[in-house]
Amino acid sequence: MRLVHPSRKRQLLSVLAVLVLGLGASLIAADRDADARPARNTVAVVPDGTYGGLNRASGEYVVFKVRNRKVRDLAFNTKILCQASDSTTTEPRFFSAAHAPQGKVIPQNGVLHLEWQERGDGRQGNIGVTLRFGTRDFADLAVIVPEEPGQYEENEAKESCDGGGIVHFRRGFELPTP
Repeated sequence: MRLVHPSRKRQLLSVLAVLVLGLGASLIAADRDADARPARNTVAVVPDGTYGGLNRASGEYVVFKVRNRKVRDLAFNTKILCQASDSTTTEPRFFSAAHAPQGKVIPQNGVLHLEWQERGDGRQGNIGVTLRFGTRDFADLAVIVPEEPGQYEENEAKESCDGGGIVHFRRGFELPTP
């Protein structure tokens, strides 16, 4: 009886078959593990209370209340830069707002975005505020004040402004007394 030595082609084919079967088995096992893991949905815990923050260096602040994951009584003050139509320089000013939409629910991910229009400090502003709850709570404030349409006096310039800032806030905040 004569034994035949395996050829190189048969050896490579058998190694390739083992690799393909091993890869397929590991993919099936990985898919089962992925189904067994819970989904990574983050849920931000937002306790009821008064929240606020003050940036003493810039004078910017944000204050609001949370009850049943609903935001109420949002008020803020932020810096904006204004430029007159007849000037090449910008001047810093403040914009205050206190009439945000009431009772908006904070989503499970802890990020609430609000947009509205309001007249603050004599200017009609388009406002966007994003409140982010999590390990570092902060408010991202943005204000755009376009040039107001209409007739202007002969020596009166049109002015447009924009700006905003980020103010870190915390629960249990009280404004300091002067």
